[in-house]
Amino acid sequence: MALLDESTEELLQEIALELAFVQSGGQSSIAALISSLGKLQQIAGAQGKEKALQLSRELGGWLVDLESRGTALDAEELEALQQKYQPLEKALYAEANKTEAGFTINLESQDDLELLNEFCNEGKDLLSQVEQGVLVLEEDPAHRETLNQVFRAFHTFKGGAGFLGLEPIKDLAHNLESLLDAARQNSLVIDRNVINLILAGGDALRKFVDGIEQTIRSDNKTAPIVVPTRELIERVRSTLDGNPGEVTVEKHRETSMLASEPPSEPPSEPANEAKIIPPIAEINKPIPATAKGIEEPQTKPSPKPKAANLSNFVKIDTQKLDALIDLVGELVIAKSMVVEHPVVAGQQSEELSRELRQLSRIAADLQRNAMSLRMVPIRTTFQKMNRLVRDLANSQNKQICLVTKGEDTELDRNIVEALAEPMIHMLRNSIDHGIERPAEREGLGKSAEGKIEIEACHQAGGILIRIEDDGRGIDPARVLAKARERGIIDNDFNGNTHEILSLIFEPGFSTAETVTDVSGRGVGMDVVRGSISRLRGRIDVQSVVGKSTTFSIYLPLTLAIIDGMLVGAGSQRFIIPTLSIQESFKPTASMLSTLKGRGQLVNLRGKLIPMISLCQKLKIDTGSADPSEGIILIINSGGQAKGLLVDHLISKQEVVIKPMGDTLQSQPVYSGAAIMGDGRVALILDPDALGRTDSPRSESQTSSN
Repeated sequence: MALLDESTEELLQEIALELAFVQSGGQSSIAALISSLGKLQQIAGAQGKEKALQLSRELGGWLVDLESRGTALDAEELEALQQKYQPLEKALYAEANKTEAGFTINLESQDDLELLNEFCNEGKDLLSQVEQGVLVLEEDPAHRETLNQVFRAFHTFKGGAGFLGLEPIKDLAHNLESLLDAARQNSLVIDRNVINLILAGGDALRKFVDGIEQTIRSDNKTAPIVVPTRELIERVRSTLDGNPGEVTVEKHRETSMLASEPPSEPPSEPANEAKIIPPIAEINKPIPATAKGIEEPQTKPSPKPKAANLSNFVKIDTQKLDALIDLVGELVIAKSMVVEHPVVAGQQSEELSRELRQLSRIAADLQRNAMSLRMVPIRTTFQKMNRLVRDLANSQNKQICLVTKGEDTELDRNIVEALAEPMIHMLRNSIDHGIERPAEREGLGKSAEGKIEIEACHQAGGILIRIEDDGRGIDPARVLAKARERGIIDNDFNGNTHEILSLIFEPGFSTAETVTDVSGRGVGMDVVRGSISRLRGRIDVQSVVGKSTTFSIYLPLTLAIIDGMLVGAGSQRFIIPTLSIQESFKPTASMLSTLKGRGQLVNLRGKLIPMISLCQKLKIDTGSADPSEGIILIINSGGQAKGLLVDHLISKQEVVIKPMGDTLQSQPVYSGAAIMGDGRVALILDPDALGRTDSPRSESQTSSN
């Protein structure tokens, strides 16, 4: 059934109530029915619903004749009443089908804006609960606690929408709530069709919420918000009536890079590449309750997390939070400038020193507490991946178990939000190219069900995120051949296995033989590396052919403050994130060499590592050209170890990151700036950009000095 306007819907509810009283012998209800039908005629006439207008007049006239008799309706008359009313109701919905119902939001005061913002924020949380709960129900339909949780989430969502007068949202939420309630009353079996209905309903509600947020931010506050829900509601009501139909499941925009259709045949050779592919358009074959012996492609979501105690939390505008953190950063800088000021540093007062130490402790504690306010668990991002894997596995007829670990690991909110896109690329990559179809896996001696594991943990002052699958793996020989074929490297490129696998992150790399709407254009993994680099992190890949592929992402805890090493190059100072530094040492002349085609190298415990001179890279004049007089830092650059030659090390310290001006933003070697205690500015270097030449081909073309 279609959505009706609010006044018509209320009248139909009144008529339904009076019909119930008439059937129980309430003669006075006939008069109430006549009154409601009169109002309905006015609405139908004003909206141009000619058929409904005609039928309401006929029914009203028939009831007037019966009312004049002054007696209750007999059984035949009651049956005739129902037969005359049903065409009227159908005509109303049929004529409403001509247009999809929508709504506009009215912002008459700041209170309205705050209420809508609160509704959107709470609604997103509730819809996330719904999505995760439904994935649990897909595995265990009899899980009563989860069933009740999903029901309550829709009920709460409906209540908020009704309070704000968002009728289309309320109507859809009400129908979905009714679906869950039927399952709670054991009058409806939760099968694949019901699961798809609920997921599709949640996606539609999310689109409504997104539409409200966009309208609030836009200049046109009167633009209607329309989300096609009519067919979905009809399917929900048909399912409740015992006539389930097909349902289309659309994923919301956060996973808009899902595959629309699987390849007709699995890849003949291992390949690991991410692709830009359109959203899933349908998973539309209703499947009855699983019979014994019938396999279904599926994913197993992680156990449902325990709900947090909301009474311990308060909501705050993120802009206010960011402003607070910025002010704390300025305070830390000002404190450093005071402590390191020559006048203050020259004082010999023990009392002053004690007070300065106390000031430093307070400033450090304030900084840590302020930063903790922006730290959130990575659980939300991990939970989004459950739906992604489920939809892709179903679309490609694969069985995949998704396991998540370390969901409570906390990092900067801005990093968590930015992680979704690269993780989608990598997971899609694992599902498309890594995990084999069940028959192929069994032929290889593997279980029919593939496994993808996502883990987050603290490591070396930062965060490690690991994505591992037990699929085909990546064949280095095939990667090397394709890289040469596409001109990414020269024929004389002689890298190790790690360097070869890193070629999948090069722009334009692809192992696909032909370009389709699914893959082959060579975009995706370079986007992943770029996204991780912008987060001041790095990505690494390891693979065993026929067994597994593992992507490792190393990230800082926050984007506001980094732990950095202050180094000197000539008369200038720079900061290198300590997360990228493996070790440092003073080289001897015997450790240094120059190899044709490889440039300068440093021999570290028998391994030749490419060396970069920071002064030469940045074209800085220095007093000495002898590398043995400097310090070499072994840094991770683009997943490879490289030696960075600097003149000297100054100190290790936490610095507040500041944005750079327009002039320096165009220089990829710099990722930010920091104000030091003496008031001078030190630029923060990007290790990936430092070690990056034009391409791997360029490195092989380097001539000896």
